[in-house]
Amino acid sequence: AGIVAGNGVGSAPGVASGADILSIQVFSRIQDRPDCTSQTCYCGSAGAEKACVAAYTSDIIGALDHVLQLSSSIDIAAVNMSLGGNRYKSAKDCDSANIGTKNAIDALRDAGIATVIASGNSGYDDSIGQPGCISSAISVGSTDNSDSISSFTNSAAWLSLLAPGRSVRSSIPAGGFTSMSGTSMATPHVAGAFAVLKQ
Repeated sequence: AGIVAGNGVGSAPGVASGADILSIQVFSRIQDRPDCTSQTCYCGSAGAEKACVAAYTSDIIGALDHVLQLSSSIDIAAVNMSLGGNRYKSAKDCDSANIGTKNAIDALRDAGIATVIASGNSGYDDSIGQPGCISSAISVGSTDNSDSISSFTNSAAWLSLLAPGRSVRSSIPAGGFTSMSGTSMATPHVAGAFAVLKQ
């Protein structure tokens, strides 16, 4: 949120400092699930409860549909998504495996709203994580201050854009500022740029 629309207090202004942010929660706490070991998660010690935080595809689609509904009364430039996983080596395979999400992204695109999604941080040079791999999404990889592609960024022939994602200084939820790296830092640069362009 700070990278998109930070007001500049603390010398870390957002790309579109005059924009507003609408946040939608898509994550759930999942308990006692074997797949928690493969998620970004808190997993208890041996014998303890396994729990993780993950986003169900149905919740992501529901959020995208909600944005489309809101767009009839609110001027929305872009959706920023910094989530995902898996590995797709072609947009065609990604689209066919994620039809519901693609349909929701297509509907937003038809309404003039960009869906900007992080490509992932696994360092793949021939594939993108889902849902950023969807052909109608704006997939974003990371560069450093020298415009070199970050070693961690996922990339493929159909990657849409690259943006600053290494050692990006911005606000943090607990207050103050810090520098972080990842395609989740690159993606809001692009979402903010869409807001400025739409303005």
